[in-house]
Amino acid sequence: MEFDTLLPRSASAGVLAEVLQIASPDRVRAIGVSQHGDHHFQFQAELDVDAHEWQMVTSLGKVYTYRDGTLTVPHDGSLAAEFGRGMFHEMRMLYPERLLLWGRPRESFYPILAQEIGSHSILLTFEHTEDPAFRSTMVIDRRLGVFRKTAMLNDLTILTDVQIDQPMTWATDVEFAPITDWIRPDY
Repeated sequence: MEFDTLLPRSASAGVLAEVLQIASPDRVRAIGVSQHGDHHFQFQAELDVDAHEWQMVTSLGKVYTYRDGTLTVPHDGSLAAEFGRGMFHEMRMLYPERLLLWGRPRESFYPILAQEIGSHSILLTFEHTEDPAFRSTMVIDRRLGVFRKTAMLNDLTILTDVQIDQPMTWATDVEFAPITDWIRPDY
């Protein structure tokens, strides 16, 4: 990956390929927090890529699952779906191929800059295809192979605890510790 150099849109596929080499563990369990405007919630996300299964439990009491080709969403029930469809942004952070930021057809963003930050992280900056002043960022933790932080518009998502190569628990009674201070970065 080329660092500290503005990347042309044509480099997008290569950046994605390099990201997938770094950030694509087969099984991940993460706890995090998402802030959308002035609202926030905590979540636990579990993903097993080989089994094509995932689950997200939120502090708002909602449970979302994908198992055996079926996506289950509170209040909407279950429907047949392809693996990866219906994933929320928090889940896509664990499965970067499904992020809508790689400059592929019908995607509004593409990577324009990669920078090494701290001792074990890469900061990626994405630009909107129609507005170069509209940018988003994501931080990849190279030790874990997971995106740990994203900032898009007025939305911020941070993974506070990540475990890789653990079997899924399918727990729905997750207890979340109160957030009492800003979440300090670990780059």
